[in-house]
Amino acid sequence: MRDALIISVLVVLILAAGIGVFFYTRTSAPEGQAPVRGDVVAFTELASGTQSSVVVRKNYLITSSGQLRELWKLIKAGGEPPAVDFSTHSVIAVFAGREPTGGYAISVTRVTDDTERMVSITTTSPGISCLVTESVTVPYQVIEIPATTLHLAHEDLVTTTSCLR
Repeated sequence: MRDALIISVLVVLILAAGIGVFFYTRTSAPEGQAPVRGDVVAFTELASGTQSSVVVRKNYLITSSGQLRELWKLIKAGGEPPAVDFSTHSVIAVFAGREPTGGYAISVTRVTDDTERMVSITTTSPGISCLVTESVTVPYQVIEIPATTLHLAHEDLVTTTSCLR
């Protein structure tokens, strides 16, 4: 009798927890995505890759041609950086930092304007079942966006690549 009561209480608790998780998951944004707030701002990718010299997680706002030339050296892009009209545009560079293998990435997935300019940055790591290169990577992305007077903020989103088929 006592065992049946304990089992019944456990079943009720598990069901309650399952219902709570279901409703929480249904009302939150999908993994790796942020809920949309404000007006979406279009942006253009200028460069991306896996071999920069910035070995820590970092974001940069570039507002001049001189800063862009210095950034171009950090990402080891070679050649001249693209022409950007800094009177109307800015450049944002996001760096994931040093990672032990391939399969890692970083990207700006959304930019929105509301009471502030929010930059959503997604870092991706390989799942445990993924085959990856055994070489150090240092992922980055550089984008061009319209200039703004709004306060600049960012949110980091994390996702894992599933390689199961």
